Amino acid sequence: MRFLCLHGASTNSEIFQIQTGGLRQPLEEKGHSFTFLNGNVPSSCEEGLEGVVDGPFYSHYARDPALPGIQLAEAFEHVQRAIKREGPFDAVMGFSQGAALAAALIAHDAKENPSGPPLFRAGVFICSASPWESSGLERIESKPDTWAIIVPTAHIVGNLDSLYPESMKLYSICEPSKAALWDTGSKHMIPFDQKNNQAMVRVIEETIAKAAKA
Repeated sequence: MRFLCLHGASTNSEIFQIQTGGLRQPLEEKGHSFTFLNGNVPSSCEEGLEGVVDGPFYSHYARDPALPGIQLAEAFEHVQRAIKREGPFDAVMGFSQGAALAAALIAHDAKENPSGPPLFRAGVFICSASPWESSGLERIESKPDTWAIIVPTAHIVGNLDSLYPESMKLYSICEPSKAALWDTGSKHMIPFDQKNNQAMVRVIEETIAKAAKA
């Protein structure tokens, strides 16, 4: 599968490549590929990542507590242009704000094109923030027996992460039978230890397999 990859706020595509190096390697060995896209909102560097790589740094839209508003629509357009330019892509993988944007894109497309093919056949959400409605004015809420995201999804969360409740909220709006979950037990990061790396790869491969059967 071809993955479009969306980094977290106040970082960039190079940092996301570094963060995902361990889990991507075994997937790349099986023929999967990953394309990394910078956000379109210039930003200062995320605290704690100074010196990891040189800038510039980007976000996809204004960070909480501000409402993304029109910046979310601009982020949608930015990703759509990348898909037209470099796609098509089978799946999307995002970290933190990038994961929330990925989820919002999938949910919006499903609402706007319920009978058409999905924008992405699968989603991988790592330490995700809670996704916004396409208006950028309110969060996507779960509804009884109705799932905002029905394509196969992999959710990598950390119960020590400040965004853990938001990550689980995203998990709750995805169709349960198609949603795979792994809790790394970590903070807001992608751990590199062997146990977590193997488990993260496993849930992603499970999601790829489900998407292939769809």
